[in-house]
Amino acid sequence: MLRSPSADPPAARIGATRFSDAYILQSSYIEIPQVPQPKPKQKASVLNIWALFSKALTCCVLNGFLQILGKKNVVAQQAWREKVALCFVIFLLCFIVGFLTFGLVHVLCPALSEETAPYFNDSSLNFSPSNSMDGQILINGFLYNSSLVTKVLQTRADITISVANFTGNSMSLFFTPSSHCLPYSSASWDCLKTIADIVTPENIAIGNSEFCASVDWLEFIPRQRVTFSWADISAYSSHSGKQITVFNNVVLNITEIPAITLPFTNLLQRSAGLDITLPVYSDSTNLLAPAFCLQERAIIGFLASTPPGCITSTVIQSISLLVILALVFTKFFMAVYFYWIVAPRLIKSKPTRHHVHHVSPYPHPHPYTIMLVTCYSESEPSIRATMDSLAATTYPDDRKLLFVVADGIVTGAGNRKSTPDIVLGLIEIETRLPYPQPAAYVAIADGVKQRNMGYVYSGRYVHSGHDVPVVVVVKCGAPEERDSAKPGNRGKRDSQLILMNCLSRCLFDDRMTRLDYEIQFRIMHLMKVHPSQFEYVLMVDADTDVHADALKFMIQVMINDRNIMGLCGETRIRNKWTSWVTAIQVFEYFSSHHLGKAFESIFGGVTCLPGCFCMYRIKIQKDLTGRFVPLLVNPDIVQEYSENVVETLHKKNLLLLGEDRFLSTLMLRNFPRRKMMFVPQAICHTVVPDEFGVELIGTLVLPAAISFTIFLLIQTVITSQVQMIPMLLLVFVLGLPGFLVVLTNPRHKAAYLWWLGVYIFALPVWNFVLPLYAFWHFDDFSWGQTRMVDGETKGRDHDEHGECESIKFDPSSVILKSLSIVN
Repeated sequence: MLRSPSADPPAARIGATRFSDAYILQSSYIEIPQVPQPKPKQKASVLNIWALFSKALTCCVLNGFLQILGKKNVVAQQAWREKVALCFVIFLLCFIVGFLTFGLVHVLCPALSEETAPYFNDSSLNFSPSNSMDGQILINGFLYNSSLVTKVLQTRADITISVANFTGNSMSLFFTPSSHCLPYSSASWDCLKTIADIVTPENIAIGNSEFCASVDWLEFIPRQRVTFSWADISAYSSHSGKQITVFNNVVLNITEIPAITLPFTNLLQRSAGLDITLPVYSDSTNLLAPAFCLQERAIIGFLASTPPGCITSTVIQSISLLVILALVFTKFFMAVYFYWIVAPRLIKSKPTRHHVHHVSPYPHPHPYTIMLVTCYSESEPSIRATMDSLAATTYPDDRKLLFVVADGIVTGAGNRKSTPDIVLGLIEIETRLPYPQPAAYVAIADGVKQRNMGYVYSGRYVHSGHDVPVVVVVKCGAPEERDSAKPGNRGKRDSQLILMNCLSRCLFDDRMTRLDYEIQFRIMHLMKVHPSQFEYVLMVDADTDVHADALKFMIQVMINDRNIMGLCGETRIRNKWTSWVTAIQVFEYFSSHHLGKAFESIFGGVTCLPGCFCMYRIKIQKDLTGRFVPLLVNPDIVQEYSENVVETLHKKNLLLLGEDRFLSTLMLRNFPRRKMMFVPQAICHTVVPDEFGVELIGTLVLPAAISFTIFLLIQTVITSQVQMIPMLLLVFVLGLPGFLVVLTNPRHKAAYLWWLGVYIFALPVWNFVLPLYAFWHFDDFSWGQTRMVDGETKGRDHDEHGECESIKFDPSSVILKSLSIVN
């Protein structure tokens, strides 16, 4: 929660009562000034801890230095500190991802040292002079460079080796045996006998043959351990014709061995290709002594075994792969299931039941619906297209109300008229009512800007045979700000709350601001019903046009499932060819809806309904007695959504830039048993930002993920060693959305497969460039201005109010009116 349960409500909700059983509109009302109450102490919250952490992390950076950087006020300085703290946390997360991807293997399964050098396969162990082992000598299961061995032996014992005769062969018998072989010194394992047998002019020249060479002389020469798998043992035996056995994980050549003891000789004769460890240790005739000697003198390598750490690393990677693939495939198949099975059922019209015991909570098949359009600085063609599409929806004109809110007296860049003038020029204004006068209300802003005023117009919007009632609210600002650049501008969330506050107060017969009363009065005059009779509100932006059947589909879904409290349709990009920035977003929009939101809809928990095209249930009627459950206009929802205290970077991001997700989260948290759904049949087209600077989307570890992926791809190309786990993840994560296009959008599969290619090509931009840009601009809110106002420059967002922030707001400056309640 943003607000402590013990804290006072936001100024926009001060004085609102919560519960009433009936509402009767009276012609007179009583003025009740608001007296602010002392604010109780709030307990420490997670946000406070985060603020303290950010200050501690940046304690070396003084406020004076931040002022030099342009961070003039306390809020801007705190936002900068939180940005640095966020970047630190992101770096830490990326480090963790990198460690899990690369470092964990080296910790659990260290790089092979000389004792655990890279494995050799059977072809490398073919001891012919012409193979790849030229220039190496096998001694006690290790490969040495023959020239280095020659140099050591010649220096230490005046022994010269002919490389041509010993390269690629075993010289283990040439070196002094250990004490294990003392009982068998008369055998051919004795090094002096071996030397005597192999001393020829072409093999070796020995100046002093009274002693054997020592393996210790070779301790400083690099060596590599030779290892065999069981498959290598079998292949090597069949290839070389030699008999191989294993003892204590050491691979032994038992082709030519001296007769030592009869039991041991018999064991070896029947154990070619087998492991003799267990028979040796379990035999009562004491075969250990000859076995240990054999282990030393007949060794040609080691049995390949995986260390426990390597096994653990492999298990972790395999489990991670299975879990991720299970999630990816589950999400994919459930999204397909939703598209083909669930979604058609949602929009299917159900026959009216006439059973005597059935009481329908909907006495009319077309409930009253509000179509809310929020405007800022859009052009006339854009606003006209939006209003035309809403008027042309296949829903009875007398059951839908077009509600337009112009966010301030602003003129968009390139426009000749202000946004309010554009909107009013498109409607037929009701002339039988008095001309609107500025009406005060409490806005979502800082300081004295909380007092705002607006005009309320009413009339009809006529288009293609449709005559739709329309109410227009123009936020004009208090008299003292009429000469400012954007008088009345308070942001999109404030525009939404104008309607939400009014409906909530109408539903509960609460005290109203003058603006609330004007809206109620105009709606009743147009629609001939009280605002509390409206069931749904469709929210669209002024640059969005909806398909004609979208509203019908969405309301039908609401009627079919009374547990649904919010839903959205598919948003497609209208300006996909404007620039490369818009082009790379086309498939991302498709995937986020048909994969992400479709999957979430299976559980009835779409976590973010896009503000450009979504619908909420205002209330739900329980039965024909008039009892109802407030949903969107629930006082708890409206109160928390009205939060205007912005003390941290988290709040600024959430309240000013993430209001769509904030509202969706509030609904899910307050009504956990109700549903938020995606309706793929309801389609709209919207305009997305076409400049890189205003597109700020990123996940915390995306830069690390894409960097590691590119590294693995390059490594695969250079070394020809395919990293199977990352490659499988890459193939399935990028490949499954392609199948999703074919399965969920067969009519446009060719086009969307093209956009999939564009999206994949732009992955470095999505996953590296944009996130990094976003991370460092966490505290820069000027990018939120997707449309410029005439005469405005970048750098100040619509929520900055300069000196007005420091002027304290007096709640009594906005008078609330009390409506009589008839019990």
